[in-house]
This record gives sequence, structure tokens and C-alpha cells, in this order.
Amino acid sequence: MTSITVQDRSRRRAAPGAAGRFAAALAAGALAVGCGAGDGGATGGKRLTLGTQVAADAASVEPFTTALGWTVALSSARLSVGALHYFEGAPLTAQRAAPGRRGAPSPLERLARWAVPEAHAHPGHYQAGEARGQMTEPTSVDLLRGATALADADAVSGVARSARFTFGAPPSGPFAAALDGHVVAVEGRADKGDLSRVFRARALAADVVAAATGEPSVEGCAFDETFLDGTGVVTLVVKPSVWLDQVDFEEVAAGEDGAPVDLEPESQAHRGFTRGLKKGTAYAFSFAPGSPEQPGEPEASETLEDKQR
Repeated sequence: MTSITVQDRSRRRAAPGAAGRFAAALAAGALAVGCGAGDGGATGGKRLTLGTQVAADAASVEPFTTALGWTVALSSARLSVGALHYFEGAPLTAQRAAPGRRGAPSPLERLARWAVPEAHAHPGHYQAGEARGQMTEPTSVDLLRGATALADADAVSGVARSARFTFGAPPSGPFAAALDGHVVAVEGRADKGDLSRVFRARALAADVVAAATGEPSVEGCAFDETFLDGTGVVTLVVKPSVWLDQVDFEEVAAGEDGAPVDLEPESQAHRGFTRGLKKGTAYAFSFAPGSPEQPGEPEASETLEDKQR
């Protein structure tokens, strides 16, 4: 059974700027009774409080093989988590069939999917649409320690299809000291044939600034399409395997006595890592209805999957 580290769920007042504008959009949505909220002509407007949790995907917890042929086993994956925002608009990677057409994709569609297997956030391609919710309490987690409960999110009812992930800068929370000013720090071992590297990959907020927002964030992440209309839990699954997929560890120096060696800033390996951090496919959001667990309750150590079995 995977444990959830339950943290303080108290919410801070949103800061001016982007967070303040997002809160204003939520408030406007809550007042817009009668405005279309998505499929089926449903109307939005009901205020909601949603639980939030974050975890690594199963493929990253176990050893995985990258696109460059390295088998990677992680020992830690520390992440500074900032605000999470949920939107009505389709995610950047959405592949929708033409209206009225069913069945297998056309040869042209298959070629496009082969040529662009993973999309990057691009301000010209992603339309966020209506704001649906936000979690604004920053913290830090080690993704390999199991699912971690975050602060609650404020939301309004309506269809959610996409999300924005924001790196917390500067880092705060239980792993802030270990992050040492970085927003991500991953350690592990990479093997390929006779080569073996014990590595540490770290990134600063400046390495992951999105052109669309000017902030260390990732736009257009997929949120499994759902209609938010009651209590429940939003789960963010982070995929360190995507972060490291294009890293060539051969240029990383061999360490001594098993000590991890840093990916040098501006090196090809480090650039491959930061590109992975900015991929929307590394962050997947979903929602499950139900009452969020509260600190001190008997089942607070269970994950969402445990409770649904």
C-alpha cells in the first residue's frame, strides 16, 4: 500500500498578477449561471473545494529504458510544486477526429502522429478557455516516496480538459533544503552496455520558463476530460521518465566511490533534461469523485487507487 504524506491543507491568499487574475476568472465563472460550461449544455457556477495529490507514474518508479537506450533506475526525484491551474480548453496534445467521421485515422493523420509523437507547449497552439480551478499552496515532494497530498483547490463546476503545471520558485516545503534553490533534482543510475553513470540532474526556475507565461510553468497539460460538479480529488501524475528520455548520459563523467555526478549546465545532456521538463506529456491530471481524506482520519495513509479497489 502506497502512503500519502498529508500536509497542511490551509490555503494562502492568491498573490497579485497571474494568480490574482485566475482567481478573478474563477469568481466570474461562479457568477456566470446560465453560461455554457461545456458538453451537453450544462451550466457552470457552483463553487467547489477539491482535494489534490501528486505522485510519480509507475514507469518511473521502476527501472525504465530511454529513447537513447539507457536503462535508468532512480533513487530520488525531488520536485518543487507551485500552483496548479485547471481549464476548460482541450490539451495541447489533443487529437480529435473530424466532425462526423469515425474509424481509423487517415494516412495523413498517422503520418502527423509519427512525426510529432510528443507536443511542447506553444503559445500559438493552446487555447486554455474558461478557468475551472486552482491549487495555489507551494510545497516540495520526493515523487519516489509515494503519493503526497497537497493543499485543496478552489474550483467552479464545469468541464475540465487541460491544466497548467507551475514549478515552485523559490522552493519551499519539506525538500526545499535538499533542492538547494533548484526546482527539480533527480538522482539515479544509468546503464548502457558496458557504460554506467551515477548522475544528478538539476534545473533552476530560469531553465523552465515558458514563453507563453514568462513563468516556470508548463502549459496545455492533459486533464482527463471530466465534468467537475462535486467533491473529489485531482491527481497529478508526474513522469520523470519523460524528463530523462532524451538525455545522453555518455557525456556525464564517471564518478568516484558511487557519488552522483551533476549534468553540467549548458551541456547536451542538461539541455535534453530541461527539454523533458518542459514537455506537457510529463504531467497528467485526472479527477475522481468522492470525499477527500482529512488529516487524522484512519484512511489518510491510503492512495486514491487504494480507496477505489
